[in-house]
Amino acid sequence: MAPLVVIGPTTTELVGACTLVSNGGRTVAFSSAELLRSAGEPLMILTQLDGSAAIPVTSWTMGRHSGIGVIELGAEVPVGGDVTPLSIGAVCATIDNRGAPSAIVTIERAAKGYARRAIPVYLDAIDGGGMTDEVLTRLATPIDDGDDDVAIDGAPVFAWFPPDPLLGRPSEIAVVALALPYRIKTFKPRDHVAIAELWGLEDLGRALPFEIDGPEPSNELDQVAGEIRDEGTGPLAGLDLDE
Repeated sequence: MAPLVVIGPTTTELVGACTLVSNGGRTVAFSSAELLRSAGEPLMILTQLDGSAAIPVTSWTMGRHSGIGVIELGAEVPVGGDVTPLSIGAVCATIDNRGAPSAIVTIERAAKGYARRAIPVYLDAIDGGGMTDEVLTRLATPIDDGDDDVAIDGAPVFAWFPPDPLLGRPSEIAVVALALPYRIKTFKPRDHVAIAELWGLEDLGRALPFEIDGPEPSNELDQVAGEIRDEGTGPLAGLDLDE
């Protein structure tokens, strides 16, 4: 993930966080559609957290669900910078952390440029107290004191999945949702007040091409299965939820 900024003649304005995702040689980013709509120009994505390198935003489109904005990049993401795009395999199709430790990862100003900040959160599906069979909304509530006033609009929500011996899977880190400010405050599932309403990332599957390694399925009944892999590297590898 990276800082989304507007670079002016004398100042750089932080708009918020965005997250880069790649598949089949193509990379897009996503953030809050409202942030993008109200941002000035020229809109840029910093690829170095000290602000020394950036790539332009050429355009963005609102997803089928209006909370998310999908961003088109005007240049390739440099290799070896502070920002590394996630593989599409590290994106969950549903907002379900299966009880795993989770955090909203946002961007804030630092002494030298910008820094990522992980806010440990509970994720709750709200069904109106059993009054309906449908989920009305999904909320993120901070676990710790002092995290209820952080700017989280457009930030991704990550889950740290433990190993699954039955499926033979190692530990995995995956992005499960987009965080938008929860302003209505109708529901309060935890002791702390919920700070974010969660939006799914299905629109990324429409924006990125589908590619698989090896031969294509022989007929329409064949299935292709993918797994999320945690290589232990990348911009989120060093984040510790216990800090």
